[in-house]
Amino acid sequence: MPFFKRNKKENNVKSEVQKEVKKEHLTEQIDNYLSKLEKNESEDPTHILNMLGSLYFEKEDYDNAIKYYEESIEQRKTLGKAFTDLVKLYNIKRKEASQEGDREKVQVYLQKSDDLMKLTKDTIRGNM
Repeated sequence: MPFFKRNKKENNVKSEVQKEVKKEHLTEQIDNYLSKLEKNESEDPTHILNMLGSLYFEKEDYDNAIKYYEESIEQRKTLGKAFTDLVKLYNIKRKEASQEGDREKVQVYLQKSDDLMKLTKDTIRGNM
């Protein structure tokens, strides 16, 4: 066995430790932003909502990511990361529902995607 080759088991353990550290860091950041949101420490709450959506997305907590991105868009209908990430999140949730055989949920996320596309078009046209 060559010197530079690592054991797969050793690499998997290292990878798991790195993932755990990353999750802890994301949780700390989320707690920080939630605190700011509760205390109204920001002049722009949509920025905090977008950050929360982004952090939850990175943490793979899709339901909370959707919640905060949708709240952000309700407050300020501007195109950006919230819109693009919501499209991705709706597709993830639709795929999960499809794999579970939940046709009703598939329809819910298809409708949410359609509504978001309509909102995107309206925003571009200035029909808000």
